[in-house]
Amino acid sequence: MVMLVDGMGARAPVYRPPAEDASPTSGAGAPSTPANNDSAPAADSPPPTDVVREGAAEATTARAAVAAIHALPLPRTDDLAGLSGPVADAIYAPRVEQFNATRAEQAQAALDRLAPQREDFSALNGATANYEFQDAQRSFREDPYAQELQRIVDESTAHPGAVPSYLETSTPPIDASGLPLEQMTDALGVLGIDLPTHPTPAQVQAGYEVVASLPDEVLGWALNPGAQVNFQMPVAGVGTPGLPLRASADLRVIGEVELSEVQTDMNFEQSQTFEMSVQMQGTAGAAFGKTTLNRLYGWADRFGALGTDAKALVEGSPLLRNVVKGLPIPVSASYEQFSGTRVTYEATVPAQDGSRIAAGDLAAAPNPLDPMSMPVGSSVLIRGQTLEGSAFAASYKLLTLDSTHTELSGQGFGVTRVDENTVEIISGPVDTVENDLFLGVGRRGLASIGIGVDRSSELQSMSVARIDLRTEEGQAAYQAFMSSGSIPDWSPPGVTRSGTTDIYIGDHSAGIGANLGGLSWTQEFNSSETIIRRTTWQDGTVEQTNSFRINNDHLAEVGFQLDAQGRVIEGSTRYQVLLANYDPALASYLDSAMSADGETRDFDGNQHVRLEFSESQLMALRDVALEHVEQTGRGELIAQIEAGSAASSDFDVQLAMAKTPDEVFGLVSNDFFQFHMAENLLGMRGMTGREIPGDLVIRDAGS
Repeated sequence: MVMLVDGMGARAPVYRPPAEDASPTSGAGAPSTPANNDSAPAADSPPPTDVVREGAAEATTARAAVAAIHALPLPRTDDLAGLSGPVADAIYAPRVEQFNATRAEQAQAALDRLAPQREDFSALNGATANYEFQDAQRSFREDPYAQELQRIVDESTAHPGAVPSYLETSTPPIDASGLPLEQMTDALGVLGIDLPTHPTPAQVQAGYEVVASLPDEVLGWALNPGAQVNFQMPVAGVGTPGLPLRASADLRVIGEVELSEVQTDMNFEQSQTFEMSVQMQGTAGAAFGKTTLNRLYGWADRFGALGTDAKALVEGSPLLRNVVKGLPIPVSASYEQFSGTRVTYEATVPAQDGSRIAAGDLAAAPNPLDPMSMPVGSSVLIRGQTLEGSAFAASYKLLTLDSTHTELSGQGFGVTRVDENTVEIISGPVDTVENDLFLGVGRRGLASIGIGVDRSSELQSMSVARIDLRTEEGQAAYQAFMSSGSIPDWSPPGVTRSGTTDIYIGDHSAGIGANLGGLSWTQEFNSSETIIRRTTWQDGTVEQTNSFRINNDHLAEVGFQLDAQGRVIEGSTRYQVLLANYDPALASYLDSAMSADGETRDFDGNQHVRLEFSESQLMALRDVALEHVEQTGRGELIAQIEAGSAASSDFDVQLAMAKTPDEVFGLVSNDFFQFHMAENLLGMRGMTGREIPGDLVIRDAGS
């Protein structure tokens, strides 16, 4: 068996030429451009002739003006050495303010000068001139370099006392000396060099020296070992399979393909996750219990197929009796330890592409080598990890118990299509822990039916960047990522943002399943997923999102932003709940409770419902609940609530008892209340006459 996962260093990324991007067929649904498209700009081609080191005032294009402004000399600091802090600051601060004033002035002047003017089209007749002028204005507004000029104006005006950090840094080659020890060790392991478990300082230093000597392309591949993997069959094993007490050692190649059920996100977009993995592992184990020979002897004895002499021969020798009949105990068990490697390709795609993949059309899977063909919102994550684990199985008659624990460690890289022009790239260490438990009847791997519980947790510590692929700089940065694995520094207009992101993913699923040989079937009856993502951008700002999904129809999410000083940005905290495929009657109740006029609308068929709250709206909801408790003749509860001694299972009382926005949201987003929450909120509005706070959006689930 041969498996090939193409990745970095395989081919140059493909980009659409600007003319195609502007066509009606461009965007998420456009067909991909062939890899040998001669019109696609090469990342290492020389810049256009308009990019020269001229001043912004002489620039003939927005791109040249951006280059000129970015090339302005930074405020001087060489003459401040030896001065005290306050004195140096007093001299340096005006220089920075003048520097930013110059940047803003030059950028605004370039925008005013280069923007299309009505008189430029005076040679045309009135209607045609107006159309061409409006079209030119639209094209200029959409020009990424014109947008960068406007960003410079806004940035310099909003932060006149700070020099942007992207002007003080450049994108160097991969700095091997700055790699974490774990990442350096993983890179050496891919190259076939294994450091001891507890290396000496000299060995660590030697390891860094080896890694530093590698070309960027080789080092990038070593840091992201999912780039290309080949496994050859057959594999071999040795053991004592015919004995009731037996040991074994083998080499296995395990392949898995899985397509998740359809999930709906907060923007009502539906997607599926497609995962393909190949695992090579060496296994050593021991087992006792019934063998195939034991079972054959038992069935032959039952049907009277054994002669008297044969039975006497078996019964007359204790050793032969145990080999042929099995041990005189009804329990079988086995224990294995294994280690190896796993490569995983995981893609999130729109539901329509998931249907194509389910039908066997893998061309619908996102291709990071052609990022502009990836649908907006789709993503690819490729992991290359080493693994260690153990497996235990036991059976009593037809009852069987099977448990597996696996720990994986390695590297991952991924690409997400953020919008029509932007992709987000990530790269870094990935650590995963998996636990699987199965309890049922039969023999797992042969024929069985039972209940399985799977749990996993994963921590991704990634470098991240967002790249504008409309720009030559962005295409060059993406090419560098695909060829070396390096994440570029923040350098607009090509790299609009960069930083680090830490992602925790916790999964739990339980289901009933059956298998017959290599065929298996599973029906989940309970699943949940927790994702915590915290991104620190290079300018010091932070974005964090915490989400919790139960099954496929209930999603709760909290997001907030911090400024460079670590303070929550006012108005940035949002609380959201998605109720997918919600009952139309309950959707109508929510609509009546939260609409301004309180009118009742009827919905035909299941609906996707999103509730969104700010912190103040959640506390206002608590106040409505307090008023409702009082007006429904339960005034004695108010004193208990104020004293903190109230206890109730009623939804409105629990809302009234909440002390913080998080506590209110915990009730609104609790799946236990999702089906009678709508009636409760409508009743609260009817009793108090107050509109239920929050924003409500409803979409037909069939559309």
